[in-house]
Amino acid sequence: MPQLTHVQEQLVDAVVHRAGVDRRFRTMLLESPRAAIREAFGVDLPADFNLRFIEKDAGVDALIVLPDVKADDGELSDDDLEAVAGGDSGDWAPPPPPPGGP
Repeated sequence: MPQLTHVQEQLVDAVVHRAGVDRRFRTMLLESPRAAIREAFGVDLPADFNLRFIEKDAGVDALIVLPDVKADDGELSDDDLEAVAGGDSGDWAPPPPPPGGP
């Protein structure tokens, strides 16, 4: 996944902030995110950029978006190949052992 530019990060921050204080904008964002962002910020998102906003249900502590399912054909995707070729080890680290340890 490509990194966001500083301007894109600022837009995301502004959208998230406004969604937290403006119920009408939040509703529009859930129903038609492109129109909501265009109306509120005057920004037209690229046609090939797909996005969806969802609300976290009450009582849910974490909302995690799962990655796309990859074919188990032994082939690496272009992104996987690029990460390997570039020496990217990713941000993953094993979780710490549970309290009390083994």
